[in-house]
Amino acid sequence: MSSPTVPENPKYLMPRDADAVGPQNDAERRLYELVMEGINSGPAVETSVEELVAELRARIRTKR
Repeated sequence: MSSPTVPENPKYLMPRDADAVGPQNDAERRLYELVMEGINSGPAVETSVEELVAELRARIRTKR
């Protein structure tokens, strides 16, 4: 009978400690920093989908 093997790849995260507070590894730290940057960036700018599409098309035209 074969036994299951545990992958050595770091993308498989270990379970969090029961008393853990805050990020425990680099992946969690990067995610935490991105979330905090979004929270601290201030109010969102109101933009319609049409405005976004027009800006995207203009940028694509300038790159051609």
